Amino acid sequence: MYMLKKLIEKYILGRCGLYGFLLLLAGISIHILGFVFRFLENNVSDAFLDMSAPVILISGSLFAFDILALRNLFKKREEISATSLAGKTMAVGMTAYNDEECIADAAGDFIREPGVKTVIVIDNNCTDKTGEKARNAGAAVVAEIKQGFGYACMRALEEACRAGDIIVLVEGDGTFSAGDIRKLLPYLENFDMVCGTRTTNELNSPDSQLDWLMVLGNLFVAKLLQVRFWGSRFTDVGCTYRIMKKESYEKIRGKLSVGGMHFLPHMIIESIKAGLKIIEVPITFRKRQGISKGVGSKKLRAVAVGIRMALLILFS
Repeated sequence: MYMLKKLIEKYILGRCGLYGFLLLLAGISIHILGFVFRFLENNVSDAFLDMSAPVILISGSLFAFDILALRNLFKKREEISATSLAGKTMAVGMTAYNDEECIADAAGDFIREPGVKTVIVIDNNCTDKTGEKARNAGAAVVAEIKQGFGYACMRALEEACRAGDIIVLVEGDGTFSAGDIRKLLPYLENFDMVCGTRTTNELNSPDSQLDWLMVLGNLFVAKLLQVRFWGSRFTDVGCTYRIMKKESYEKIRGKLSVGGMHFLPHMIIESIKAGLKIIEVPITFRKRQGISKGVGSKKLRAVAVGIRMALLILFS
């Protein structure tokens, strides 16, 4: 019985609901197409409508079985936990790649934030004066020779873990505000990791890189993650800004391995699997200074990264 429980938790729980959810979307799409073809008086309309009915029925049943039955049987609600953060030191790990135009302002903003002990800029093979300007601003600079956003994030987490009790992960492109730490920090008393979410329109600068495609894509991938690991609410899996307790990071440090742009949902997935409690909090998001080295305004690259994130969630 114990082995059966473990097998269900590992291979069925969550996946059943996620695959059912995707099939349900496919069934609804086929049904809508059937009505469109009927409106156009096309003979294939009946075939589409007949096909959609069993797909919707089966997928809806799978989704409901996972959420209503399996989740109640295998997942118990956890007690509320509270940890005092009094006397804890805070270290900021800041990723950077050719950010000489903005790194001084970004690092300085976090250095001046009350409670921050140190800011460590991760120089991910920069070919400009990013490292020099970060040092002049008062930040420590550490080189990460493995090229990739994920590798820079992992090094930032590791260096911040060595320097403080509370780890703050951000990018050095000037899009994040140090003052938002004061929004995230109170939730860390009850959670292991607090992630920022950029999907609150009123907190986004009109000229930020978060356009309609980024918002919808982020929201869709986030909801896939939410269905896969039912219990936490997610709206933005691509936001780098997050804080976590040192002891929480130590539970996942050996499991982080993705070196590419899809590192952020990977970190969330490994945290959930390790039993960590996660919550999202809305943050401000400003216009990027300089040229984006990540997704930015590149629509095709954004779609490619979104697909990699979705595949990561589907097969995690």
